[in-house]
Amino acid sequence: MSNQSEKEGIRRLRLGFLVLIIVSLLSLVSLFRGLVTPSPSVSPNVTALNNTNPQQLLSQIASREIVQIEEALILTSIIGVVNIIGMIVLRGGFNVLSKVVSDNIGIGSTGSILYIISFPLGIIGEVILFYSFLSLNFSTIFIGLSFSFLELILLLIGSILLGIGVHRVGREYNNTLVKVGGILIAIIILAFIGAILSYIGLGQVKPISERQNVQIYPVGQGVIRRDGSAKIVIYSSTTATIFSAKIEGTKLFTFKVNPVNLQHGNNEITIQFDDISSLVENSTCIITLIVDVGGNSIPINVNAIYQGSQ
Repeated sequence: MSNQSEKEGIRRLRLGFLVLIIVSLLSLVSLFRGLVTPSPSVSPNVTALNNTNPQQLLSQIASREIVQIEEALILTSIIGVVNIIGMIVLRGGFNVLSKVVSDNIGIGSTGSILYIISFPLGIIGEVILFYSFLSLNFSTIFIGLSFSFLELILLLIGSILLGIGVHRVGREYNNTLVKVGGILIAIIILAFIGAILSYIGLGQVKPISERQNVQIYPVGQGVIRRDGSAKIVIYSSTTATIFSAKIEGTKLFTFKVNPVNLQHGNNEITIQFDDISSLVENSTCIITLIVDVGGNSIPINVNAIYQGSQ
């Protein structure tokens, strides 16, 4: 596995999400601008209105607002172009990670492609609708609506595939923020929050190729006492944090670990479980520690014998 390629893939994904965050902010600006823009004004001259047929009236209103509408189209086009750039960057990240980490991640690239295709369709649809409403040409209005409908379908499917891809990235790197971000991206209305979470989460992950060089393993066999306390020794080649501990095959789970921070070398760890009456005396149990190393959670299994005596 190429360490540099993996780093580049993560960097591209993070950059792509940064671009999408910026796009979302631009979209909010565009929406706010539309809300505060005055609605088309109609002359209060009743006689003039009576002498004007509906088509002429609509044309007059559209003419007064044509500059503002064209500005809105330009802003929408800019947002679309920036969105496409972000998706191209994201697609590059998915492609790299699908080659060096897991093929399953490649589904995010497919989602990015659908997004890229949808944006030009949306812009074309808006332009057609704009000029169709000016001329009241209902046949071209239908064509414009068809483009918009196709854009919506591609965005929906693309968002779901993109979210699945992001979730799989989070799963490969054991990063909760990225996994949750992927779920929110799949829900289009929450994609902005999902992009933020994914951006933050990707900044925490460490390449798997680097993580493989980290050594964390048990030294000898641990002991579990009748009072529920377990004594184990863990060697670590780097600083790390123990999140939790559980005894496999049972419902025994705890956050009571002391110390929680592993240092370089051998670390004597005390774990306090609650009711351990279900354990069989002199049986060997497997204690699984969830250890965080640079934003990545890894399980460490430790054999411990239940002595059943103080």
